[in-house]
Amino acid sequence: MVEARAGTTYQVEPDFAARQSILWAIAWLVGGATITLAVHALLLRPSLSADLPFLTYGRIRGIAETTIVFGWLGTVGFAALYAILPRIAEVQLHNEVLGAATTLTWSVLLTGGIVALLFGVNQGRLLAELPAGADLGLVLMLVFVLYNGGVTVVRRREKTLYVSGWYLLAAALLAPVVFVVGNLPVFDGVTDVIVSGFYLNGIEMLWLLPVGLAVAYYVVPVETGNALYSSALARAGFWSLIFAGGWGGQRLFLKGPGPDYLESIAVAMTVVLLVPVLSSVANLFATVRGRWHLLAQAFGLRFAVTALGLLVVWIVLVVLGSIPSVSRFVGLTAWGAGVRHLAFFGVFSSFAFAFVYHAYPLMVGRDWYSRRLASFHFWTTEIGVLTGTVLLLATGTAQTAAPVEGPSVVGVLRLLTAVAFAAVVAAQYAFAYNTFRTARSGPYVRVATPAAVAVGSPS
Repeated sequence: MVEARAGTTYQVEPDFAARQSILWAIAWLVGGATITLAVHALLLRPSLSADLPFLTYGRIRGIAETTIVFGWLGTVGFAALYAILPRIAEVQLHNEVLGAATTLTWSVLLTGGIVALLFGVNQGRLLAELPAGADLGLVLMLVFVLYNGGVTVVRRREKTLYVSGWYLLAAALLAPVVFVVGNLPVFDGVTDVIVSGFYLNGIEMLWLLPVGLAVAYYVVPVETGNALYSSALARAGFWSLIFAGGWGGQRLFLKGPGPDYLESIAVAMTVVLLVPVLSSVANLFATVRGRWHLLAQAFGLRFAVTALGLLVVWIVLVVLGSIPSVSRFVGLTAWGAGVRHLAFFGVFSSFAFAFVYHAYPLMVGRDWYSRRLASFHFWTTEIGVLTGTVLLLATGTAQTAAPVEGPSVVGVLRLLTAVAFAAVVAAQYAFAYNTFRTARSGPYVRVATPAAVAVGSPS
């Protein structure tokens, strides 16, 4: 990592904010995965919370999704910005102390909001459950992240901004906009449904997906040693995502109370999202050319390539589910839960793991404590997530079948889904343990600064 510039007014080692954010993110991952497992248990045995009204399904599900999306994925997104932007800009993060304080405050606000949810203080909207006070604080933290990243780019020594920088800055800029619009308590009726659709779609397409692609565009070239295959494809993918990403919200409420023209636009723009996804995947797979054997030893590369493959599957499922003739059968079933499960625990989490497995050893100067645990984490997570996704999609399909056959089949499928996810939870505990031990007992490695030429610069 480059040294801090002379004349800075604070003395903190590089990657301090990113390292702290990774640790917070992993803590949220373990907690969120555990709570999500409790959600699966409540689906099987609703009576488990009979004497504990604050642990009812509605409250626990809201807490689980809030924890995973904002705690795990949001915080690891901060870490990616704090670590990747300085490397491609060849300058230390503008303010490491502000970055670490932002993540700490973000986590404290989330914790307070989750406690409020336990006691029934919520807004009753998916991923917008947190009380207004917590929302205000979280928006301020998102603005601090944008400020820190923006000033870092302005001060950069490398004047050509690499593709990862485009995506990270876009995510940092759009995240507070999406969050503010989705949490304003001023809408009602049909307007509220439209805004909720924009918000839920925006979290995925305008925040989490740009961060994931930023990680992939950085990790794949660095770990393979190959320059990016095509800058033109990268530009096409970036601008098509920015153009189409915010228009697909109404696909979540097809045949609902919203205007028909909004549904038509949402379906069309959802199909357009195939362009940024397929172009980015093709570009990065071509970048790996001649280096596929590195997947066996580079866990960051392995997770990044897997995430790209899952991304294609996910966007195809999203497009399929947005077709009205399909949505009329699976729109109000567990099918949607399966697609979200693949998105949060498969696609976006795999991008996050790719970043952590690549960056954390460079930050602490040690290789992973146990490569066997890392391999266990990879295979158990990916197989468990894929199995759970297939089972949830099958559950949604079964729920559209005859009522006589539905309940028994659905019950068995939900039990199998819970078992598959229990394996995923175990893998996250192994990941957390491996990360903890790596910083203390992992074998020492020489920390190399990734050269700008390693990632390549768009011409």
